[in-house]
Amino acid sequence: MAAYSKSLKPSSVLKANCYEIGHTWQPSCIRAILDILLGGIVESVKIYAPVYVITGLARRRSKRYWLHKFVPELLQSAVFLGSNAGAFIGSFCLLNQLFERFSYCTGLASGAMASQLAILLERKPRRGMLAVYMFNVALETLSNMAISRGLITPRKHIEVLLFSITAAGYAYLFRCFGGLSGVFLQGVRFLLGTEEAGKPGDARSLESEANRPAVQSAQHSAWKQNLSVSRIMRLLKAALVQRHALCMHKHSCAMYCLKGFGRMFGIGYAAQAVLRVLSSLQTIIKSPSRLLSCIFNKNNINLGAFLGGFVGIFKFVSCFLRWLRDQDSDLHALPAGFLAGLCMFFYPSWTIALYLTLKLGELLYMKGIEAGHLPCITHADSLLFAVSTAVVLHAAVMEPHNVKPSYWTFLQRLTRQRFGMMNRRVLDVYGTHASKLMPDFKPQLDPKFCLMKHE
Repeated sequence: MAAYSKSLKPSSVLKANCYEIGHTWQPSCIRAILDILLGGIVESVKIYAPVYVITGLARRRSKRYWLHKFVPELLQSAVFLGSNAGAFIGSFCLLNQLFERFSYCTGLASGAMASQLAILLERKPRRGMLAVYMFNVALETLSNMAISRGLITPRKHIEVLLFSITAAGYAYLFRCFGGLSGVFLQGVRFLLGTEEAGKPGDARSLESEANRPAVQSAQHSAWKQNLSVSRIMRLLKAALVQRHALCMHKHSCAMYCLKGFGRMFGIGYAAQAVLRVLSSLQTIIKSPSRLLSCIFNKNNINLGAFLGGFVGIFKFVSCFLRWLRDQDSDLHALPAGFLAGLCMFFYPSWTIALYLTLKLGELLYMKGIEAGHLPCITHADSLLFAVSTAVVLHAAVMEPHNVKPSYWTFLQRLTRQRFGMMNRRVLDVYGTHASKLMPDFKPQLDPKFCLMKHE
């Protein structure tokens, strides 16, 4: 262990060089940077290749794209990711050489410099998506850091409440004509179908009013006179065998809700089963009997119940409000989306809830810019990415146990396990338990390249 026994304050510095803390596998800064840079680019190609293939197939790219754009775009993203890793260790070494010491914020500064430089190498259409994703990871990391310090107390099911509020926002924009566009519109339309989508002007009301039977209209008017249990029961009974005049679906409201639930339950169950099979592929090859246990697994029901329940409840509430109020309104999407979002109890995920919330915030911000109500910040996506990535990399250096496990695995793969070879035993003096994730790791350092004494 390093010759420091007392805990240091974050403002304190360590008189140590970048070799004995950062690139412990290689004394040469240049060779260490090249190890991370070249290895990172190769690993990035492996990471991005299946992503680009799946995305291209999903978007039904043309033959021209596969022949002329696929490889250049793949390599550009790989160079960006590999350069981010290489620039981080390069900035780490540069700051150490300039100040001849290591400080608590060296990782933060190195991450900011490297990420700001690397993001400029990535294609502009991807920068916003990457910024939102890293902001999501940074918020999770900061939350874990605050919890570990006792600054905040985690609340159970808070991600469900957050998702419900976010789902209400997406549902309302979906009901408003032109509220969603691009991938947002495609995603929600795939989930909920086209029957609840917003239409220009009052097309929904006018189209349905033209076919409204006079007797049925008089019946609804009579039911509107009071709100009682008996009336609600009559409405539910009617919904079992017919649809409301303002509903855009073809069958009865009950059938509409059940079909929506069944469709998305099947998709969710199948998707989870496929993921389990792929993640256990090596085991299945050795023991084919494991295939059935992966397909018929109770955990596969969770995603199906989440997606199916979300769609079923949203459609049920939308139809019921039309029956109850005898009118249609975009505002119906707010309670429908909120109640549907509670289905995340079946598949709780802080990552999904926070990511969708941030994307909704980004969408509303862009609408505010278009309406002239909010200012447009130049290069906001690049700055957000740089700051967010800097926070995550700082935590990965000083307290990796507070980094999202999947992102830590990603960092290890990107650097070919070298990120875990930092000498975090030395950094334990800052009181962040830097070596908690790998307490038994001890780098083999050459004393002639070190400034500190190591046991």
